[in-house]
Amino acid sequence: MNPVHESIVGREAELAVARGFVGNHAAGPASLTIAGEAGIGKTAIWAQALLDAQAAGAAVRSCRCSQSDAALSFAGLGDLFDGLDPSELAALPAVQQRALSAALLISGDGDREPGSRVVGVAVLGVLRALARSGPVLLAIDDIQWLDISSRSVLSFALRRLDREPVRLIASCRTDAASPVTADLGLPGERLVVGPASVGMMQRIIQTRLREPLARPMLTRLHRATGGNPMMCLEMTRALQRRGAEFSASDPLPVPADFRVLVTERLRGLAPQTSEALLLTAALAQPTVTAVAAAVGDAAAAARCLEEAVTAGVLEVDGERVRFTHPLIASIPYADLTLAARRALHERLAGTVADPEERARHAALGSAEPSSAVAAALDSAARHARRRGSIDAAAELAQLSLSRTATSDPDRLRRTVEAARYLFLLGDPAAARELLAGAIDATPPGPTRVDALLLAASIASWESGDANVARWCEQALAEAGEDKLLLARSHATFAETSPSGTAVDLFHAEAAVELLEAMPAPPGGLLANALTNVAMHRFRLGRGLAVSTLERAVALQAQAEPVPVSDRAGLALGMYLKVVDRFAESRAWLQVMRTCAVDEGDDSALPITLGHLAALECWAGEYDLAVTLATEGRNHAERMGIRAPMPASVHVLALAHRGRVGEARALGEHDLAADESVGFVSAVALDLRSLGAVELMAGDLPAAAGHFLRALLISSEEVGINEPAILRVHADAVEVLVALGRFADAERLTQQLDAATEANHHPWSTVMAARCHGLLRAASGDRAAAVELFESALVDHQRLPMPFEEARTRLLLGHTLRRAGQRSHARRELEAACAVFLNLGTPIQERQARTELDSIGGRRRLEYELTPVEQRIADLVAVGKTNREVAAATFTSVRTVETHLGRIYRKLGIRSRTELAARPPA
Repeated sequence: MNPVHESIVGREAELAVARGFVGNHAAGPASLTIAGEAGIGKTAIWAQALLDAQAAGAAVRSCRCSQSDAALSFAGLGDLFDGLDPSELAALPAVQQRALSAALLISGDGDREPGSRVVGVAVLGVLRALARSGPVLLAIDDIQWLDISSRSVLSFALRRLDREPVRLIASCRTDAASPVTADLGLPGERLVVGPASVGMMQRIIQTRLREPLARPMLTRLHRATGGNPMMCLEMTRALQRRGAEFSASDPLPVPADFRVLVTERLRGLAPQTSEALLLTAALAQPTVTAVAAAVGDAAAAARCLEEAVTAGVLEVDGERVRFTHPLIASIPYADLTLAARRALHERLAGTVADPEERARHAALGSAEPSSAVAAALDSAARHARRRGSIDAAAELAQLSLSRTATSDPDRLRRTVEAARYLFLLGDPAAARELLAGAIDATPPGPTRVDALLLAASIASWESGDANVARWCEQALAEAGEDKLLLARSHATFAETSPSGTAVDLFHAEAAVELLEAMPAPPGGLLANALTNVAMHRFRLGRGLAVSTLERAVALQAQAEPVPVSDRAGLALGMYLKVVDRFAESRAWLQVMRTCAVDEGDDSALPITLGHLAALECWAGEYDLAVTLATEGRNHAERMGIRAPMPASVHVLALAHRGRVGEARALGEHDLAADESVGFVSAVALDLRSLGAVELMAGDLPAAAGHFLRALLISSEEVGINEPAILRVHADAVEVLVALGRFADAERLTQQLDAATEANHHPWSTVMAARCHGLLRAASGDRAAAVELFESALVDHQRLPMPFEEARTRLLLGHTLRRAGQRSHARRELEAACAVFLNLGTPIQERQARTELDSIGGRRRLEYELTPVEQRIADLVAVGKTNREVAAATFTSVRTVETHLGRIYRKLGIRSRTELAARPPA
């Protein structure tokens, strides 16, 4: 019962465009939307393009959407990847395999909720794998009815394609084309299929109906239909059925609505076939088996399908059943009375297998609240969530709520679940509105706590204002003696409230105490509370409880998955960095980055990449730091959020590279943006980086202002008392000593002493000694200063920050020179110079060179240019080519190239542009 493909008449230009598009995979990912009104011929052009693509060797993945498909999660995705080779799935990471298998109904749900982003990443992986074997064409007919779950994951995947030979061709109604195709994220073209001409219409009628129309009648039909081929064909069929000649004065068989024509076409079908067509139209994914189950008699269903295919109403391709045109499905369904439509859905609710579709039919088959229907929808929402479709879960949860009586004890729980899904979808306003009514309608008490805590989370996400604490305090008051509710309330308070680190720690510890007193506490909740305890204690300067975070990691591994940004492993990576355990930190952060990418958790990438960038910046890998920070900033910008960590590290790394003007402009822009919205923790980071920029630029008063303000905000407004987090104290002391503000410098040094005594972190220990050395040198006690700097160098062996070690050597060399110990000073300054050169920090390299220049009788350093090299460098710097330089120096081009290689290595540069930008020797 396969459909007969009829030739396409009069659309040569449109066919050429479509053929050119599907044959141009070398140009990279792109889309073509074939747009036009219903019946204009879009699908015929689309279908021919698929045949052309297959003939050209492309792998075609297609789906044909219908209005009923739009209500079923991943219906389109299931069609696109129907028959996917198991090897393509096996090549994916395990988390992606599970997610895609669940979405495509290849395997069971499992007991985890993968998230639609994980499905999106899996689809991206499959597309890339398919593209490695050759061009891939995704083809979607009537894309305006593509279900939202499929649209979401396809958009996620397609936006991330680079140069892979993957293209999308879609047909779409004219009034729906632009917004739908824009959602799928590929650069694209729009091919508008216009009305057929009178001559084209005659050719179409003669080809399809084997009988031409008289020219006057053809002209009337063309005018009446606006050149719509499908409408013209249907009207011509109506004329042929009537069998009479029409005079010019006779009215055409053009009813007020096109549905009458379709109804007339269907009128000749047997009653049982008409009934089967209605059942097929109402099914989200009609198959031969599903239609047979709905009809109740397999043999009768087969006869009905055969008659419908013969009449050109249906197409049957294997198990798949589809209407030859979507209007044929929608019009008879729309003509049903409300009672008949409900009866139809009630009947289907008893025959379909898919729990989501069954629940929807049950809902559409009932008018009044029903505990059974509401429960089925409730279960279907959770089923959709486990499959990774939050969109479908939200829709089903709201349907469940609409069928739940006001007096039903489950109403509040279902309201909270519907609001939570809306919140996860990124619609906090709708979630807040739904919750507000439920909270107001429910008497105070334990039953309201879940709603109050979700309201707190939403308020924290939206504004972070005092409402967060108010909701949490109300939840604590209404939890009564319920230990679990109390623990959840304390944990939410610790995670969401802007009340300060000390208050957050109190609530985190209260949550842990309550949970650990239970015989079997929820592992995920306990892990969350333990993570917050460890983080808040560390921020207050009480040391890093690594074992606590490791315990949280183990608990989370056994619990329902949480977003990457909420994982204890990310906290471990962040704070191991701060206590100078760089290798362990890097390993954890890279694992978290991989998780975020594999699971499609883009929201976690800015913070993960930001901390990786900070780690590499501290380790002296400035180019890598810039790359990671830029990637983090780009992810944040795509999501429309501020990401202070990658932004501030970007500024810091640029400044280390000597790009002070660029760093200052970027930092000032970030500071203004964060100040405008009151993002105080971000402001502290911005000021830290801008202070470093001004220190390197030599503007000490500006640097001091930035550093001191950053410290004030960090301690007073953010509540951070651990100096190693912001790492401002040592730079601030250096600037304050240079400005003669010794009392302020002494105060900050004492804070470093306290941190060293409490935790013995390498950074605090080194910086405390260095700051004391600066103060002693400023007071004239150079011997004590030298001893302190040398003590710091011993502790530098535990601190993997080569730039800071070179700075300490620079200070030691300067002090030794002032003390008259020139030989010792030269050794330290040469060592500092070598490190600065190797790291590519030109400002500090010049400072060390200046110190060396003031020591008489020094030997030539291995990184200094010879006279010949200096001459070549000068010529290249003013724009001479290698051939011109060779002529000017009476050498060969090859010799010039060899000298340039040495010059680049000695100066720590990589290009002629950098050479030209260096100040004259």
